[in-house]
Amino acid sequence: MKKPVFYVLPLVVIVLLLNGCNTSLATALVQGTVTFDGKPLANALVSFQPVDGSRLSTGMTDASGKYSLRFSATQEGALPGEHKVVIQSAPGEPDQEHPVKELLPTKYNSTTELKATLKSGRQTVDFDLKP
Repeated sequence: MKKPVFYVLPLVVIVLLLNGCNTSLATALVQGTVTFDGKPLANALVSFQPVDGSRLSTGMTDASGKYSLRFSATQEGALPGEHKVVIQSAPGEPDQEHPVKELLPTKYNSTTELKATLKSGRQTVDFDLKP
């Protein structure tokens, strides 16, 4: 007969692994405003992509151009560190029936020149985009 420790040990390992999966990472809470040619940019997708390849964070702008980043469905913010920032005015994939026309220059999305350095805690990162 096996000793009880052989039954309990795998259960403890599984519980610890599951708890590790639910652990929240320390994120920077980021909000800001996106304007284009001096006007608020509504319904734009803002993506902060860590340069080290870690998980990205995204947010959508509202009618006044304001956004806040989400790291996951249950966690706000973005990982601290250096980020490449991509802003798309027409998020989505084009198809033959519904072509998507990007209103912003490529220097803000497909060949972005935008960068941000995030620190722990709350911060505001605004973008004043020019045509």
